[in-house]
Amino acid sequence: MIKFFRNMFGSKTSGADASAPAAGPVLNESQPAVQWLEKDDPKNPFTVNGYDCQAFVRSMLSTTQDPAVATSFSALRASLGQEHIGLVPSGAVALECRLEYPFEGETADGVLFHSSRMEEKWDIYLYADRIYFCRSWTGALTFLAHFTTTGSALVIHQILATSSGPGMDYRYVVRQVDYLVRSHILKQTHPHPLPAGLERDPASVGLFSFSQYGWLCSFGTFDDTLRRDIRKPQVDD
Repeated sequence: MIKFFRNMFGSKTSGADASAPAAGPVLNESQPAVQWLEKDDPKNPFTVNGYDCQAFVRSMLSTTQDPAVATSFSALRASLGQEHIGLVPSGAVALECRLEYPFEGETADGVLFHSSRMEEKWDIYLYADRIYFCRSWTGALTFLAHFTTTGSALVIHQILATSSGPGMDYRYVVRQVDYLVRSHILKQTHPHPLPAGLERDPASVGLFSFSQYGWLCSFGTFDDTLRRDIRKPQVDD
């Protein structure tokens, strides 16, 4: 359906929404711990300090007591995202950036990533020169990325995102979009960004990470996730 992204990035995958009403994670009785790893720790595949939360998020389940939320999630599994064409996130602000990814071929409209279960959080679509990042439970359009292509790269040069007020951390938003491209579309193992205001303890990081990315995250960091040397050389995607 989409030559470039399906060939290079793989087919659909998944997404779930922490902001949905009357919904929340279910903790297992023997919950795995979120572990802090220094960048020099041999168990850390990255060159930044952070929290290994893979076992924790994979042990979590999402539930909702609101039938409307379950109905919405199920109905959105059939969506191709065409309802978002021409729309922007509510109260959007424009953020200029340059996120570049290897590219050969041509794009085609359609689904880049689809949630397959409620423990996943995002649906992602491409139409024309825009990529739409939507929460999978509600369909809420959260980020809209404008891109161009060259002979060797796809370049996101602008992101529209809902404003969070005067103190909005624009660089964090750019990191979020970069992470979603790398993890959900490119299928890379990549650290996910954590907001500066988040409490720096393992439990808070684990719950936040699950609410944002569900089963598709593994390592959270407050450091810069846009740096090119984020992966240790011996670790393969």
